[in-house]
Amino acid sequence: MGALSLGAVGARLRDFAVLDVRDEAAFRAGHLAGSGHVPRSELRGRTSELPRREAKLLVVAGDARSAAAAAAELGRIGFASVSWLDAPLAALEGGLEARGPAARLWRPAPFLEEMLPRIPGPRPGARAALDVAAGAGREAVYLALEGFEVEARDRDPEALARAEALAARNDVRISTALTDLEDEATALPPDRFQLVICFRFLHRPLFHQLERTLAPGGHLVYETYLLGQEKFGRPHRERFLLRPGELASAFPSLRVEHYVEMEPAGGPVTARLLARKPTRAGELEHRE
Repeated sequence: MGALSLGAVGARLRDFAVLDVRDEAAFRAGHLAGSGHVPRSELRGRTSELPRREAKLLVVAGDARSAAAAAAELGRIGFASVSWLDAPLAALEGGLEARGPAARLWRPAPFLEEMLPRIPGPRPGARAALDVAAGAGREAVYLALEGFEVEARDRDPEALARAEALAARNDVRISTALTDLEDEATALPPDRFQLVICFRFLHRPLFHQLERTLAPGGHLVYETYLLGQEKFGRPHRERFLLRPGELASAFPSLRVEHYVEMEPAGGPVTARLLARKPTRAGELEHRE
């Protein structure tokens, strides 16, 4: 990818996720409808607000040089398909007409989006959802946008600060708890959460705690790496890689509602689980 002229952008605008990298004041004064916004100086600290790295991304700015520099920075971060507007944004038709909030370019884990319609909505008055090893908070904020009251736990205070900032920029709130999930002294509250999610994290001694913290009728959504992922990248150590079939049997008190192991060409190699805590004794296991 590379520089695109005004004419080329006008004809292909729908092919791209558009990222405005001007400062906050300039963006508020006027921007292109449907564009996301992260100032150029904050790109590395706000990668959780960017689209997936395989997305076609178009960078716009106050001038072509700034757009090109931001595009180069995104390339160094790992985005493979980045173009930039080879002109000031003001020169693009409609480039400064919009005044509303920035578009949301980021998405949560696809498996969470896929499973959420199968999960009952949040019950009033309950702290309904727990995001385990929440990182920078995409999944936690997504659940908050869907109406859940969310608690995000992670051992990295900087990641939790980014999660809180992401929530604020999306006009929702989450609560955060600094937690070392690999500490044997960590105890999650019993029968507390309607929904527990865990993505790309594996600490087998935590499995029992995840079962225990689910309220009766609550759901667990879990996805992490399988043996075979080491061929494509991290993680490489076996302690962080599931064995085939392991996740499906890791929560004996839960009813499996969906389970699949994924090995697409080029990776990642993962297992995906949706399971529910029975509301009464004697419910039979079912696997999709």
